[in-house]
Amino acid sequence: MNEVSGGMVVLAFFIGIIVMLLLITIHELGHLIVAKIAKAYVYEFSIGFGPRLFVIKGKETWISVRAFPLGGYCSIASDKADPPKDREDEEVPDERKLDYIARWKKMFFILAGPAMNLFVALLLFTTIFASVGVKKNDMTYFGAIYDQNKVAATSILKKEKDNNIDVNYIGQEYIIWGWKMIAKEDDKEVVLFDNICNEPNNLKECDAKINEVNNQKAVSYKKTVYNFIDNLSRSKDKEEVQIQFLYKKVDPYTGIALDAYKKGELTTLTDIEPASSIGISAPNRIYKSTAQAYGAGWGETFKASISILEAFGNIFTGKFSNLVGPVGVAKQTATLLSSPEQFFIYVATISANLFILNLIFIPPLDGYRLLENFIEMILRKELPTKYKVVVNATGAILFLLLFIMITIKDFIV
Repeated sequence: MNEVSGGMVVLAFFIGIIVMLLLITIHELGHLIVAKIAKAYVYEFSIGFGPRLFVIKGKETWISVRAFPLGGYCSIASDKADPPKDREDEEVPDERKLDYIARWKKMFFILAGPAMNLFVALLLFTTIFASVGVKKNDMTYFGAIYDQNKVAATSILKKEKDNNIDVNYIGQEYIIWGWKMIAKEDDKEVVLFDNICNEPNNLKECDAKINEVNNQKAVSYKKTVYNFIDNLSRSKDKEEVQIQFLYKKVDPYTGIALDAYKKGELTTLTDIEPASSIGISAPNRIYKSTAQAYGAGWGETFKASISILEAFGNIFTGKFSNLVGPVGVAKQTATLLSSPEQFFIYVATISANLFILNLIFIPPLDGYRLLENFIEMILRKELPTKYKVVVNATGAILFLLLFIMITIKDFIV
């Protein structure tokens, strides 16, 4: 088993590298397209870094593939940089050099790279959601996917059949709103936890509380499962632990209740483990129409884009858990290879991350270049070359250190 798992991680590592290279190449392609539109003289469009493996020589622009597939770049003629090797003798008019192109055109050139990553993310998210009609494993949606042989499903199923309801399968339209757990101590029943009633022995008050929640909105899976995780430990070292759920059935699209809450059957728990014993996992968000699913793709692109800012912000509190390098990408990719849908959603998420990441105002990212260009537009002159070199070199070193730290973290975790 370990050998197969290791083989999958190795395979996923190479697939992850290819995905990152493809997304970065698409990013650089955006720069290339706008540079061509602006009539800039592009020496080379490079896929990867390091020694050149082979090159396709165009009339003006050479397309090269290099040894290290961890990036790419567009080489544009400039007075501030030497031309590439073997191209020193080419005559380039000043108006086609980057130094002399209008700054508003440079702005579009800078934005074109992130825009291409945004386009890829939008295309994948909207296409997948619109064609499938669901977003899988959404912890913010209501209900759950139930293991039909575990406590949650069997408890609800027993109660439904006791009420003469013809049901053989508990789907995610069943919402667990509350639950209580009891155990035996000295031959007496003791309530270990009860979020249904504050006074479990006062049946009249308990029923009144249940009636109060009948018109409340459906509870998200995240709230439900965290409630279990936080309180299942109360059953540790207890005897004859039993659990009872308060549940209701809702419309699978809106979460609006179709009936009143019911108390599930008391069921004995064994081997108390939040994930396996209860038998629930994150539900699928169901879209009522293709248009709704398409719109959700836009929303998901926005959420995925913002998530990288949250992860980046956590660096300042010493938290690196949400940032991953090539090793982390390989591990995550390995868990998704069996599902093309989930794999391409992951690719869309990475592309959305790259879109926002490149717009951060930190050198040498596109966001800083955009800020630098904007300042020069206001000043009507270029910032000192020495300043640019120092700032961009410092930023590049800091990013390299961050990359090394994240890679080490990925190996350890």
